[in-house]
Amino acid sequence: MLRLRELADGDAESVRRVYGGGAADLWFGAMTADQALAYVREAARDPVLLVRGIEVDGELVGVVRLDRASGQLSYLVREDARGNGHATAAVRELLARVRPAGERKVVAVQRVANAASGRVLAKAGLVPVRTAVGYVHWELPGRGAR
Repeated sequence: MLRLRELADGDAESVRRVYGGGAADLWFGAMTADQALAYVREAARDPVLLVRGIEVDGELVGVVRLDRASGQLSYLVREDARGNGHATAAVRELLARVRPAGERKVVAVQRVANAASGRVLAKAGLVPVRTAVGYVHWELPGRGAR
């Protein structure tokens, strides 16, 4: 069973694995242990960021994140847990939580080469608005800019 939950210091190693070697699509490369701990702590203290761990059957397999200032949505599921619908379920659940809270803008960016990410965004209700320089830009319809 999938659930979204807040991250804690004890999740740093799991977060490092999520953003680890199989995360070749990341522009910043694999995360170190120190970076993972800093990420978890920032998620806990920054009120602008809504960061939730994606837990499946008691194991942290991914992270979904919304920057409330920019409306930027992002997510990542550990390589060995991909293809099971976890990202789609997590994005849908996060969006269901922020809609009643009045978030007016939600956008995402996907590499053209990462078709699976595009399918996640489409299933979650976002629509592609433009493609530029190898990236597809998505937006949640019915939301005005801030």
